[in-house]
Amino acid sequence: GSKAIWPGLLELYYQPQASVPEADMRDRLLFRQVIEALRCLESGVLRTVDDGNIGSIMGIGAPPWTGGLIQFVNTYGLERFAARCAVLAEHYGERFLAPAIVQQKLAAGERFE
Repeated sequence: GSKAIWPGLLELYYQPQASVPEADMRDRLLFRQVIEALRCLESGVLRTVDDGNIGSIMGIGAPPWTGGLIQFVNTYGLERFAARCAVLAEHYGERFLAPAIVQQKLAAGERFE
């Protein structure tokens, strides 16, 4: 049969007073992907930053304008990225906290290369 959205969904979850800023919607989608890529790098699932960048664009369809999900952090700025993660985590949960590797790079004055 054809697929349809459950009609009770709107009644249970629609909140007309709720307003999510457009920047938050955009960043919530992108930052979650970036955070997971950084965790993969941190845990050794990704061997190199280049593997993460190329794989994210060619493999999972990351937006090419980012240069790859890990390169996005370099372009955005590590300090700014960590700060934005903290704001998102405060509003939307700890899944948005920047991985420890971000603080390590900041402390060492390094970029992801």
